Amino acid sequence: MIRRSLNRRASAVTVLLGLSIAAVYMTLVVFLRIDGYLFPGNEARIGSLSLSVPGLDGGIDVSLPGVSSPAHQPWTPAARINILVMGLDRRPDDPPDEPSRSDTMFVASIDKQDGRVQTLAIPRDMWEQVPYGSKPGDWAEAKINAAYSYGGFYGYEGGPAAAAVAAVEHDFNIRIDHYVVIDWVGFVKLVDAMGGVDVDVPEDISDFGTDVLSMFPDNTVKAGEHHFDGQEALGYSRVRVDGDLKRIERQQLVIRSLAARAVSLGYVAKLPQLWDAYNGAIKTDIDTGLIPGYALLAKQLDLDHIDNFSLGPATYSGISDDGQLILLSDQDQVYSIIDEFMADPQARDEAPTIEIDYPAGAAAEGKQAETHLTRYGIPADWIKLVQSTDAAAPPGIFDLTGKPYTAGKMTDLSDLKLLDVEPGDDPAGIDVLVRLGPETDLKSP
Repeated sequence: MIRRSLNRRASAVTVLLGLSIAAVYMTLVVFLRIDGYLFPGNEARIGSLSLSVPGLDGGIDVSLPGVSSPAHQPWTPAARINILVMGLDRRPDDPPDEPSRSDTMFVASIDKQDGRVQTLAIPRDMWEQVPYGSKPGDWAEAKINAAYSYGGFYGYEGGPAAAAVAAVEHDFNIRIDHYVVIDWVGFVKLVDAMGGVDVDVPEDISDFGTDVLSMFPDNTVKAGEHHFDGQEALGYSRVRVDGDLKRIERQQLVIRSLAARAVSLGYVAKLPQLWDAYNGAIKTDIDTGLIPGYALLAKQLDLDHIDNFSLGPATYSGISDDGQLILLSDQDQVYSIIDEFMADPQARDEAPTIEIDYPAGAAAEGKQAETHLTRYGIPADWIKLVQSTDAAAPPGIFDLTGKPYTAGKMTDLSDLKLLDVEPGDDPAGIDVLVRLGPETDLKSP
């Protein structure tokens, strides 16, 4: 009886201990999930745990699923936060609830892993599919900047900004995590609150047909260094006498200058305190509770070097059935630009040409490897598929011209090892050679 009672107690203690360990483990998992949500790019890291095991010298390292993180973390698309930024075509005296078109639209993509920022400008006159009605799933052809106003007019589910987000995701296959909407009044207030912005204007621009540049002498902005107040920055950003594509270049120049100004004044560190003051001038779905985490992330961003992209070069002029002047697009060129915009930024710095050699009869495996690389930030335009002519050549990764980041990324994405380059392993015009073997496995980091 005593032995049976002791066994029961031992069993009860074992169960309680197991439950306690499970509770602690689940708490860690939940904490890290919440931490990653509140502090993107600054998440707590817990390495493998070292355990001593009787009879085993040195013990073992144990990785806990959902808790432990490896020392080396390969880049994945999850490293990105994509924010759709819209500037409304609304004058200061217009009613705030009146449906407006988005005069400016671009995607700001923040890379949490290496602190890079890139923007993708979307010309306002691009002829695309936009939500048409109050429910998701109904589409109509219109200028992309009509998505916001249609969303307001038809009472789209989630509001005008949600309609614009739906259009961008549907038309360009870009995941949007958040949106930010700024109208004229908000833009002017923000620039003035920062004490203006310094902009190096590359060339003269005049507009005698509208009042957009009326605050400048002779309605002209001269080339050279300028210190713009809010109204001047807005006028320079909005003038479009030389076309929407040139206006996009000016807007990107002002955005880059504003980012540099914010950093120099320490505004990034003050973001949580400033948020409430300017939240009325900005509409966004970024919850107030996330602002401290985003401010911490922003302090680590390289805002002096923003990579700017535009879909403008993929467009050409056209006329809609109802007589509107519109921009039509070359879809292949559109997605080529988007692929480069969404690429792993460190690989993009190396601008590699990659050749995938696959064994005879393994064209499907070669295509599968190409698809795998594109999933992890390597655009298809960088990749060349070739059937191997040497069955005896060893499978592996070969860095032919000194592209160490890209070559290392290839090892992250497969079970192939980086090998020394031998004679015959250096095809002309190729930076990194990926030679598949008959049993090569692809890996997902």
